[in-house]
Amino acid sequence: MKKLTITIALLASLFTGISFASQYDKPGFFTKVEDGRLWVFYSGSEQLKEFKAHGEPAKQYTAVGAGPEGMTVKSGDEKALKDYLSRVKK
Repeated sequence: MKKLTITIALLASLFTGISFASQYDKPGFFTKVEDGRLWVFYSGSEQLKEFKAHGEPAKQYTAVGAGPEGMTVKSGDEKALKDYLSRVKK
């Protein structure tokens, strides 16, 4: 029974890590779709670490309908938001 519990826990942790990957990722960026909105961060940034640890950042920047497939794009960093959107439109 312990082996089954450990196996399930390991598989769950693998899928949890995968859930942060997104089809909208671009080189140098991390993205995550949440509630139909696309969150965008520079890979490895402090804002990303905060987002993963605590959820939505206190300070947010939003571009309504400007993202892929007309999604609203949000970020904790205005420059990251603008840089990501400039790469998506190319």
